[in-house]
Amino acid sequence: MKKWSTALFALFMGISLMFSLTASANPAIVSYGGSYSNTLTAGQGYAYILPNAKTSGTSVKVTTSAPNTLRLHYYWSYNNTTLDLGTVVISSTSYNTGSGYYEPGTLITVVERVPGSEAAYPSVSYTITFN
Repeated sequence: MKKWSTALFALFMGISLMFSLTASANPAIVSYGGSYSNTLTAGQGYAYILPNAKTSGTSVKVTTSAPNTLRLHYYWSYNNTTLDLGTVVISSTSYNTGSGYYEPGTLITVVERVPGSEAAYPSVSYTITFN
């Protein structure tokens, strides 16, 4: 149990440090089947941490009020290693994706505003669901 709490603490510290240098991303621990709603303005970001993500496949669905205003940045953390899985811009009002991973670990999904979209859309609401 102590090893788990130490690893979780290290993960939170790493995420906090990583996002304090870029966007202001508040972290939230999420679970499968959960839907989470939020609204982002210019320069804001939000990190969703899914511990013990399935190696057989994890799907992420995002519904947003405005296309081309949000982007998702994915990270996979396992065995004290964090991999940058890349970024995708949500180009429609509904976005679905899914992936399987070869090692059990933690999926970190960061939702950010697309630079340059703030003039047309000062704030954008969205709902993200993990299955």
